Amino acid sequence: MDKPVNSLSREHWIDLALRSLPENGIDKITIAGLARELQVTKGSFYWHFKGREDLLQAMLKRWEETGSEVVFREVDRVGGNAMRRLRHMADIIFRRYGEQLDLELALRAWGRKDPKILKAIRRADERRMTYMQNLFAEIYPDKKLAEAKAWLLFSLYVGENIIAARAREQNREDLLWTCVDTLLADAA
Repeated sequence: MDKPVNSLSREHWIDLALRSLPENGIDKITIAGLARELQVTKGSFYWHFKGREDLLQAMLKRWEETGSEVVFREVDRVGGNAMRRLRHMADIIFRRYGEQLDLELALRAWGRKDPKILKAIRRADERRMTYMQNLFAEIYPDKKLAEAKAWLLFSLYVGENIIAARAREQNREDLLWTCVDTLLADAA
């Protein structure tokens, strides 16, 4: 099979599918729809993928590689004590990951329909919880408290995006920081 002259890379297809997921949902991620959006034939798709399932797995792999791990590397690169790293992580997520949070919600909706996807989400969530719990454990020796604080912070990251109520006493970003400060308020 000859490679199409004006073909796109595999990454183009994955990127478009991931960008489309939050708005359209997994059921509307189709080969024909993506080809139409990219203004190419379906043959370009089949040059890079065996089928739709292959694309879906590539989307999931990309999310796993570019989501949490990018944040963890940045937080570790900046370094400092656990308090500083937790605050830096919050800064990254609150300021830079708005679209990523939309993708998170779309992936979680997909995971409710597909056990394989739910397994990957669970794996990513376990990694995130372990990372945050280890940071909190550096501040709070009580393992139960460190776990609870990690759980609350993770819930804030994922859940704040679905709360429709507006902040009343402060802007939304200030409210998020007040939540983080509250989690860290009794740190030694």
